[in-house]
Amino acid sequence: MLSWRARTDSVEAAGLVAAGPALHALLGALRERGADGLHGLTLTATRGLLVLLGPAASLPWIDGVAYCAPAEGVPGLWLPTRLAPDAPAELLHAALQRRSGHATLLLWPDPGMVLGLDGAQPLQPALLDWLERETA
Repeated sequence: MLSWRARTDSVEAAGLVAAGPALHALLGALRERGADGLHGLTLTATRGLLVLLGPAASLPWIDGVAYCAPAEGVPGLWLPTRLAPDAPAELLHAALQRRSGHATLLLWPDPGMVLGLDGAQPLQPALLDWLERETA
């Protein structure tokens, strides 16, 4: 089992993970931006969880979301900005890549999961419409 520790270094967010009430707050905040405010953001989702990727300055700051970024020196492995796994990032990425077939992966502690980020879609109003219907 993988264990996690609090990070001691500062990491700039390059994405965020939202679930539950934070997911709905995120969708509302993105809707308020309009189409032009979505430029440069991509999104992938699972049932009940959204992962939004983009430059730190473009990410909304919403209560209840957690932020993520690529591991230092391992751009294909995304991790929480506040936690780090106890195992070396290079080894984790190689093992997870072999198992999943994805080049870019999010390794998340709670809920524990590995999510492929290769298929992240450009965020557009039509995608927001669909997500709002699916998560209602």
